[in-house]
Amino acid sequence: MATERIYETLRNRIIAGQYEPGTQLKEEPLSREFGLSRTPVRASLKRLVEDGLAVVEANRGVFIAGWTGWDVEEMFSLRELLEPHAAMLAAQRATPDDVQQLHRINEDMARAISQGGESIQVRVQAANKEFHHQLLDAARSQRLKSMLFTLIDMPVITRSFFLYDTADFARSLQQHLDITYAVQIGDGELASQAMKTHIRMAYRRFMAHRAESTVEK
Repeated sequence: MATERIYETLRNRIIAGQYEPGTQLKEEPLSREFGLSRTPVRASLKRLVEDGLAVVEANRGVFIAGWTGWDVEEMFSLRELLEPHAAMLAAQRATPDDVQQLHRINEDMARAISQGGESIQVRVQAANKEFHHQLLDAARSQRLKSMLFTLIDMPVITRSFFLYDTADFARSLQQHLDITYAVQIGDGELASQAMKTHIRMAYRRFMAHRAESTVEK
């Protein structure tokens, strides 16, 4: 479907940081790029706005969303409400292959941390994203997955890894290991509690590093 293809392409570009906050998304150039009418482009932009990835400014058009402190707090609050439930479901529904995949991802993350180097942030961020998506797959809830998919991939979160240090990465990995253990033994309550702690600590770390970065500027 044309609308879906345009939406997915633009969404992936936004998440990858190809558009800066405040960049205008214009219907006519996009319709020329995709070789389609403005109708599916307009529908795609509407979905991006509904996802919170873009905003509409009256009499001006559609622009890539920026992020205020309130936006970040709301996003983490929604994750803190939804992801513990996903972790609980994963503990109840995960297959041996799901658990094996979680272990593999944790090993990839541990390897990236131990090797360090200039690409550590990119590699750890990739492993983190894969871990949370694998957990959603293990939860076997398409509705929950749809609700959390965009929140997990928000640019403000994916870019936050460039503010972290090795100690932050190590703490995040340990929390992933705790969640994985809870899923492996089928303890939904423990998995939920571990995920809630993980999200809350990620929020605190993010806000602390964001404040430090602002002061330095």
